[in-house]
Amino acid sequence: MLGDCANCNANHMCFMKGKSCVPVEQSEVLALYDKEERRIMKAAAYVEGTFYMKYTRLQETAEFARKMGYKTIGIGFCMGIRDEAKLFAKFFADQGFEVISVCCKNCSIPKDVLKLKKVNPKSAVEPMCNPKAQAKYLNEHGVELFVSAGLCVGHDALFSKACDGPVTTLVVKDRVLGNNPMAVVYSGYWKKKLGLAAQDL
Repeated sequence: MLGDCANCNANHMCFMKGKSCVPVEQSEVLALYDKEERRIMKAAAYVEGTFYMKYTRLQETAEFARKMGYKTIGIGFCMGIRDEAKLFAKFFADQGFEVISVCCKNCSIPKDVLKLKKVNPKSAVEPMCNPKAQAKYLNEHGVELFVSAGLCVGHDALFSKACDGPVTTLVVKDRVLGNNPMAVVYSGYWKKKLGLAAQDL
């Protein structure tokens, strides 16, 4: 049905002209979404249409949760942004939500137990990240909207997979670029370094 849209040769006509570049059966596409997923689609479109270029991602997350009628927000966060996570939790609480949070190093199981590579091989104490336990804790506390905040690549995937409800990403970890992965394609230096500069394409 679809394919290779990043290298579209039809000028993204689905967006620009409101026409599919390939034949589609609309009923089959719409059948992909069940009743609850359609509710999510409506809430997401409401937030986009109402607060477009007005609200930050943090504010939009609260508005989406409110539109969905959620009462409880769960934050699975990285210890690297623990100060920021405290502010996120305060914001959501101030917006009237019950906030449940759990850090990535919960349970403090040493990396050595699973023979995981350490950031600092000489460190006597380096707990492993524990994304499935983060999800389990939030599941057990009745979280309705799960917020992923700064989890490592791979750990974020395990977290999302293990959550019992919808997951939205508030922070994407990028240790080099200040948690802004998009900066890699905005920086002439990084584009050239990674072979993404215009002359390299």
